[in-house]
This record gives sequence, structure tokens and C-alpha cells, in this order.
Amino acid sequence: MTAVRKRLSEETQTRLRELARAAEAVDWPSEVARREGWLAANTRYHAAQRAQGTAEMEALLAALGVRPPLPPDLLREVLHSAIATFLDTEGIAAEVEPTADGLALNVRRCPIFDRFTEPGWAGVTACGCFARRQGWYDALGIPRDEDLVFNRKWDDPLCRVEIHLPPATG
Repeated sequence: MTAVRKRLSEETQTRLRELARAAEAVDWPSEVARREGWLAANTRYHAAQRAQGTAEMEALLAALGVRPPLPPDLLREVLHSAIATFLDTEGIAAEVEPTADGLALNVRRCPIFDRFTEPGWAGVTACGCFARRQGWYDALGIPRDEDLVFNRKWDDPLCRVEIHLPPATG
């Protein structure tokens, strides 16, 4: 657990984790697709994921009592806490590890990939995790700087995104 997350009560951590449930609802895009087509469904899905990410990060920042811009060390801690809080849930198996210039997000299970592998699924075609993290970056006021290294859709054993951050101080 990061030093930042240790500052949050169990009650606050539970409340924040509850925010992640909405992002794991993957049935509604099918309904939109039936009415308006898959382009509309994908567009709305990613917009919803980005808004979800913004709301998650704003809630985390408020719970911590901090506001952007954040110094590099705190930014790293906050993003690490966001991954542990919002992306390691009942539906998603994610872990985070430090790298030389940021963090690596490793995802071994997610509801969208589970849908990709269902017979006959022709639904949401791109992971909402990218749009969701963009919402985090929006709330933090920082640009996205990340690389997709592995992807389960490419038959890799996990999805791995390397998030590049400003250098830590000290």
C-alpha cells in the first residue's frame, strides 16, 4: 500500500472503490449498438469511461485534500493509488509496479476482454481503460504519456501499459 493510500481511512477507501463499479458495467453498449450501431456504442462507451476516470481522480484528490498541479513524487503516489483503488477490483485483476520513469500497469483480467472472447461478441472494440486513465490525466492536468507494451488481444498473457511521468525528486 502506498503512503498516500495509508492516509485514507478504510471507509474512504471503500467509498472510492465503489466508484469503480460503474466502469465495469459492459452490457449497456450492446443496447446502444442495437439502436444506433457500434460506432455510436464505442463512442459513448469511451466518453463514459473518460468521464468515469475524471470523477474517480477528482474523488481521490478530494479525499487526499490535494489539488493539481502535484509535485512528481506525489503524482506518482496518486497514480499508483488510483490504479490500486480503481483498477484492482472484483472484475479487474490489475497490479502496478514502479519503473525507471514512471509506473507499469499490468492487467491480467478485465470484463471487456472477457467479452471479446465470448463467441459471437462483436461489441465494444477497444479497451475503456485508456479512456478512463485519460480522465485521470484530465483531472490531474497532465498530458498522457504512456506506451502499450503487451495486449491480451495480441495473445500476450497480460496487458501492460507503461506510464511515463516527470522525474521524481530527491
